[in-house]
Amino acid sequence: MSEPHAPQGTVAVVGLGRTGLALARHLTTAGLTVIGVDNDPAAIIRALQLSPPHRPRTLTRFPTGIAKADLVIEAVPEPPSLKRLALAEIRRHRRPGTPVLTTALTTPLPDLEDAAGPDLLALRLLTTDTLDAVELARAPGAADTAAKRAEEILSTAGITVHHVADRPGSLAPGLLFGLLNRAAWMVHDGYATADAVDTAVRLGCGWSKGPLALLDTIGLDTARDVLSRLGDTDAGGHAAPAPVFDELIAQGALGRTTGHGFHHYDGDGEPRRQVLPTAPPGCRVAVVGSGTMATGIAEAFVRGGFHTTLLARTEEKAEEAGERVRFATQTTAPDQDQDPDQDPDEALRRAGFTATADRSVLATVDIVVEAVVEDLDVKRALFAELGEVCAPSTLLATSTSSLPVAACTEPAGRPADVLGLHFFNPAPVMRLVELVPVDGTSEHTLARARAVAERLGKETVQCGDRAGFIVNALLFPYLNQALELLDADATTPAALDAAARSVGRQPLGPVRLLDTVGTDVALAVQRRLHTDPRCRAPEPAALLERLVAAGHLGRKTPGKGTRTYLTARAKATAVTPPAQVPATV
Repeated sequence: MSEPHAPQGTVAVVGLGRTGLALARHLTTAGLTVIGVDNDPAAIIRALQLSPPHRPRTLTRFPTGIAKADLVIEAVPEPPSLKRLALAEIRRHRRPGTPVLTTALTTPLPDLEDAAGPDLLALRLLTTDTLDAVELARAPGAADTAAKRAEEILSTAGITVHHVADRPGSLAPGLLFGLLNRAAWMVHDGYATADAVDTAVRLGCGWSKGPLALLDTIGLDTARDVLSRLGDTDAGGHAAPAPVFDELIAQGALGRTTGHGFHHYDGDGEPRRQVLPTAPPGCRVAVVGSGTMATGIAEAFVRGGFHTTLLARTEEKAEEAGERVRFATQTTAPDQDQDPDQDPDEALRRAGFTATADRSVLATVDIVVEAVVEDLDVKRALFAELGEVCAPSTLLATSTSSLPVAACTEPAGRPADVLGLHFFNPAPVMRLVELVPVDGTSEHTLARARAVAERLGKETVQCGDRAGFIVNALLFPYLNQALELLDADATTPAALDAAARSVGRQPLGPVRLLDTVGTDVALAVQRRLHTDPRCRAPEPAALLERLVAAGHLGRKTPGKGTRTYLTARAKATAVTPPAQVPATV
């Protein structure tokens, strides 16, 4: 059997800061010959401290070694003036035809091409934490052979290349930097802690690490500078960096490299987690409602061992909803010692589950979770009733996903006992619950709510009472921004989803996620976010409005989603003949 071929090619990495050193290490580990160049002796020393398998073969302060390279990567800090100086120096030493990759994320390539010369490309990424995928853009003067050679060398190092158009922020990095900045604004506003934001995004969106931990990895100084320049461009409507960046940087808190950024880091490099108090929650629960969320929440309580009553408006609705809960739980009822031949319904009755329209149950429970229709008047009427009939100190929670918690619960007349418990769908499966106190919610009520979630096998994150809470307030502007890119023909749905998954490390691309959620839901949420000035959310994208108006709602309308709409639009544009201009006499 023949031996596998070793990677071929010599790469010069100019600039051995955070990004350059990570690139040099990755390429060296992959077996490429790497020349590290930096005129700062401290940077050379940091590189020398890498273990031999990861240390570039050559480390030098002088650029003459660039002439030996088959590919040059410029990785100096982001300001265009520094980039141009470095690229001009590279141009003087590289061989003709050698591709040059700049790590510039916010500067258009034509602004650098005069300094760099021909065959300039941009290697664009979000973070060097994982270097298995990048976006690659071409300057106008870059030859096909240069792009092909660069891709070949990167591929030998296990790096997947996504070819994209040249625009500030690129695709996935620009989209995600917008979300990261919104997360930072939440911390700046005192709306949620860094731990709460990161936990919400990890559990609610499936990220491997939260947005603020990701900013700590990127470096707060680097992230602030990128966001500042993106905000100065017209690419994607980026907001100014949250002031908390400057506050932390002034304290010397730059992220993981300093052991402190949005999080404090222990020796193992993991963020420290805050442990919040809990209190005995009680064991008798009433879930009010009979829809999908009500039955899912009731199922979660049954599985958590609570004595659970599902309260519906009529006995018929109670029976239908109760049957759905019974069907979902009959194979995993909490009494695991039951006789296998026992009737599953009897097992659930023994476990304490009932479904009824008898409202007298409200006076006998410790916890009430409202899960009725998302209508403010309906919810207010119910909480007025709860305030009248429930025992003192009963925990009263609304599961609203879109309405102000205070407005829903105020008629109860007992602010110390009320709060929001926002479950995610499907409630029995999703591990996240957003906990939303109102003015007056007692610490004891919050502690009881945390204990409820803990017993359900879920984690709580606490935030303020405003539109979208944490997850939706971050997620839907991100989807909205993705639609702006598509509407501007900056990319295609397939290319955008591929880049977001690969370069942005997202579990789903934004187009597929939008079709899963539903464009009608996205439009409704984005409108609510836009009307709440505290959210700093843009108005809904024009494309989102058109998708809903055309009935392209996503998965709920088979064959009529975002991709099919844009495909049809592209075909219509392609076959439309140019307008005839009348001849002049």
